[in-house]
Amino acid sequence: MRPLFLTLSLAALSLTAIGAISAHGSPREVEEKDHILDIMPKLNFQVDDRLRKNEDFWISIYTKYGTDQGLIHDAKYVEIIYQVMDLQPGRAGEHQIKTTKRHWHDLLMSLHKKQSHPESLNDEEKRVFQMFANVNEPSKFLNAAHRKRLRFQLGQKDRFLEGLKMSGRYLPLMEEVFRKEGLPVELTRLPFVESSFNVHARSKVGASGIWQFMRSTGKLFLKINDTIDERNDPVRATEAAAKLLRGNFDSLRTWPLAVTAYNHGRKGMMRAVRRVGSEDLDDVVDDYHSRTFGFASSNFFTELLASIEVEKNAEKYFGKTVRDQPLRFYEVELSDYIDMRELVRFMKLDESSVRELNPALSEGALTGKHLLPVGYKLRLPLPDGITPDSAGRVFLAGWNQIPAMYKLKAQRKYGSH
Repeated sequence: MRPLFLTLSLAALSLTAIGAISAHGSPREVEEKDHILDIMPKLNFQVDDRLRKNEDFWISIYTKYGTDQGLIHDAKYVEIIYQVMDLQPGRAGEHQIKTTKRHWHDLLMSLHKKQSHPESLNDEEKRVFQMFANVNEPSKFLNAAHRKRLRFQLGQKDRFLEGLKMSGRYLPLMEEVFRKEGLPVELTRLPFVESSFNVHARSKVGASGIWQFMRSTGKLFLKINDTIDERNDPVRATEAAAKLLRGNFDSLRTWPLAVTAYNHGRKGMMRAVRRVGSEDLDDVVDDYHSRTFGFASSNFFTELLASIEVEKNAEKYFGKTVRDQPLRFYEVELSDYIDMRELVRFMKLDESSVRELNPALSEGALTGKHLLPVGYKLRLPLPDGITPDSAGRVFLAGWNQIPAMYKLKAQRKYGSH
């Protein structure tokens, strides 16, 4: 049976089912035989041998190495791993990475000079020489020494495990949204790649939320202002991600390209396909040369494939796994502007729960600098044994008891509170 979350419109005084979500509770063990997050049959979610090594590389990053470890490896031939590092904390680790990369740069330059005389190689150089035995390109060691080829990758095992735990809160809802859009539910594993299901994730370049929307892209689908940033709302952002991915697929016609476009941009991938003359992602990765199509874009789809594999077979990689229970909540659509502090006070709401369930609200909205706006769907915890319909009517009764002076018809001006 599929429980519903409902939105109560305070203006229309009606309840409308708008989606599916399950109950939130304590974590439980997940057995493979009754996996609640079964993957639908694959829809060309695969790569050929040229990129399968990349998928294997990311599986190892997600399952073997924690964030206290990292790899120095070749960005083009990811299976070439020069060194596994145990990282020192803080700035010492940054210096350690820089020094280690310099060491391998110097060694590769030495190999470039000595490759015609293998007998002159030392043991470390011989080991790397053998790693490149199947690489047939001129100046292969010189090319490998380039700063864009000599790459450091941080391990992700502990982050993936934490994301696996948190994913239990959101994946049932996300799968329902994607099914409604007619999209394969494999796509709901992209947040493992983007954010490890951390709703508070922020990137250095300004991407935000579980789905890591940039502000410019987010504005195409979501409300982003001083009061609300729906990029940080796992429900609204999932709906937006589904629309974006559907648009990518309609334009690019294959999921490997459509998923890569989530990282590189739809127009960028359409340009790549035109220039290469192929709709095969493997061909694009091999033959498309652009300053903006770098390691992240060329590996994005294989990271998704690795995430699908690891999440689906979590017990194989991590042993018994524990996930959070799916969130249990209902939504009320506000008919007036109101100060969050007054709403909490009059309705006797648990402020921490409201904050947790409404990550789209800015600190200004939570502290009264800005009012909660008309039309905002406020998410509230649904008590055990209570239906969304009943909870909504209880809220409505309480809302009607709030004095009219606290329900405003316009947003508060800055500094007026």
